[in-house]
Amino acid sequence: MNKYFITDGKEKFGPFSKEELRNQNISMETKVWCYGMEQWEEISQIPDLEYLTSVIPPGINLKSTEEPLRKVEFEPKSTSKKELKSIQATVKKNKISSAKKWLIAVGVIALISIIAYSSVQKQSDINLYNEIVANSYESDENFEMYVEKFYRDLEISGITKKNPKTTIIKLSRLDQIDNATHIHGVSYGFNDDDKIEIYINASTWKKFNKPMRYFLMYHELAHDILNVSDLDNISQNEGELMYPEISTYENKSMDDFIESFHSLFDEF
Repeated sequence: MNKYFITDGKEKFGPFSKEELRNQNISMETKVWCYGMEQWEEISQIPDLEYLTSVIPPGINLKSTEEPLRKVEFEPKSTSKKELKSIQATVKKNKISSAKKWLIAVGVIALISIIAYSSVQKQSDINLYNEIVANSYESDENFEMYVEKFYRDLEISGITKKNPKTTIIKLSRLDQIDNATHIHGVSYGFNDDDKIEIYINASTWKKFNKPMRYFLMYHELAHDILNVSDLDNISQNEGELMYPEISTYENKSMDDFIESFHSLFDEF
């Protein structure tokens, strides 16, 4: 099969098969040459290429011979299934990598937010503690009596706890402090066996009756000495010593109080 060269008058291009010539910018005046020809001839003069000239509209130059023709050096090859799978795997991997980076970024932001919130909350708790201490004062109330009775009741129940090195129980004007107006008592010796530190709202103590005072003192002492937490504020827990709404116990009796702390000690 003959292979043909074509020229624009300056450069030659090819060789091309007859089928490949279809894809070139040729006109009726395009000159071609192949092995065996003595000189360049217009494509319209080559009998073997007559079928090409029959599909070229007469009188229209598809490309000026003054503008160089673009060389066709290779045809793009099709992508094999193996290469396609490799490309798909790479894309999937990149997507997963991007998702991981996004999740890591979200996690870092969340962690920073938690740390920042914890820092702010801790500073808020410190400020509240300082205000409570600043508003506390000594009184004639015999709080030591409640501590001694608490330890006696523990011993009777078979619970042994060492006496702390520091005991601070004072009245404080909690209802005059922001974020503490709802607090009747607060303890700061939780998880510290060497310290009892309790502050009782002065106005609360004044209006509470005897059973409510015992409920309140044993509630706070249970925090500091036994390291137990408040119960959930739900109706099922009402009447228990560690129920957080002790102010609702105004109708409770001393028998109710005794039953309540015995229940806690037995559970402990």
